Amino acid sequence: MGVVALVAFTVVTIVRLLPGHATPRTLPPPEPPFTLPGTTSGVQAPISLVPSSPASPSGALTPSRTAPAVIRPPRETTAAPANVVGKYRVVESYGDSFIGEVLVTNRTSVPQNWVVKITYPGSLRTSWLESLPQPTLVQRANTFTWTSSVPLAAGSSGQLRFHFDRAGGSDTPDSCTVNGSPCS
Repeated sequence: MGVVALVAFTVVTIVRLLPGHATPRTLPPPEPPFTLPGTTSGVQAPISLVPSSPASPSGALTPSRTAPAVIRPPRETTAAPANVVGKYRVVESYGDSFIGEVLVTNRTSVPQNWVVKITYPGSLRTSWLESLPQPTLVQRANTFTWTSSVPLAAGSSGQLRFHFDRAGGSDTPDSCTVNGSPCS
């Protein structure tokens, strides 16, 4: 039954494609060009963005007496709470090194990308993200930047850990941010 239907469909398609059976189709005429109210179509004269000034008797332009436009920045508003936040802590401390952690938390109901930036003068031995796809790490001088390789799921957290050689006897980085907001 299926083979018969397939053969019938093929025959009908071939017959419709033969030159004598094609029905000519015409396209509707194109729409007229769109113009805004109060404008005309066609080539327009250039518009100057320089304020016009009356010409002096010698033909030179005289300075304009109108005040310049004043552009004011928008009013400062209180910052919205960060969508992704970080909390720094020391997981393990050794004589010459330590393992630190930034707990990255997505406070929203949608997946979010994140960037953790730590400035610390010690050498980084290794870093990893617990139970999640590993981020990308870029180091510039004493600044280490980890960027998520996949968004952090809504309402979830990830533990970014790093093993540093201790510098200056401190386990605390000079700075720690997540998406630009300071770690707590």
